[in-house]
Amino acid sequence: MVPHRQQSNGYRVYTQKHLVRLQQILIYRELDVSIDAIKSLLSCNDDELLTTLSQQKALLLDRQQTLAKMINSIEVTMNSIKGKENFDILFEDIPKEKTERWDNLSRERMGAEDADKGMDSFAAISEQDMRVFKAESDRITLAFAETIGQATDSELVQKLTHEHYQMSNSFNKLVAAANGVKTVPDLSVEDYVYMANSVDLTEVNELCEHYGEGYAEHARDAMIYYAEHTLRTL
Repeated sequence: MVPHRQQSNGYRVYTQKHLVRLQQILIYRELDVSIDAIKSLLSCNDDELLTTLSQQKALLLDRQQTLAKMINSIEVTMNSIKGKENFDILFEDIPKEKTERWDNLSRERMGAEDADKGMDSFAAISEQDMRVFKAESDRITLAFAETIGQATDSELVQKLTHEHYQMSNSFNKLVAAANGVKTVPDLSVEDYVYMANSVDLTEVNELCEHYGEGYAEHARDAMIYYAEHTLRTL
């Protein structure tokens, strides 16, 4: 289709048909259609134009869906990597062979899909926030390790348990906020007792015992005492 020329100045004049034809060519090239095939497609008459455009639209929608799936796959992979990096901050001071063993045990128990979802929830948290949480977690953990053997209801043990409870709530809120959840209730009595009893899980037990022999049972007893004698009275 050759454009007309104005007799007065020789300029080419492009019509709506020229623009449609150019649009078709660009679309077909984007879809990797060969030159010969494009020539054949462009030879259709005006009556066939709507059908041709409908076909183009269908091809583009299909390409759009394919690209959307590819983008989603990339985002999932990025979240997984970022989440794992943040999670690893919490255990960077522990020998790698231990953390890998605990990770494998969790995956066997939870299933890979649920484990990955849990890891992905850390992706939106900033590295700075994770390091602030790690510093507080390390402080409480090491201080609590020093109380192994002391009475569960002692003032110091319960003070540290209270700080652990507050830290747990703060971290739950941090994860929730990073994932767009605005309101998260504090851990209930039942929630905290359930957390205390997680020391029965091999990976949790070994993590606790990494900080001192008897840590796991000491932590369980202190947390359950706190839940029953402090949280239940609130």
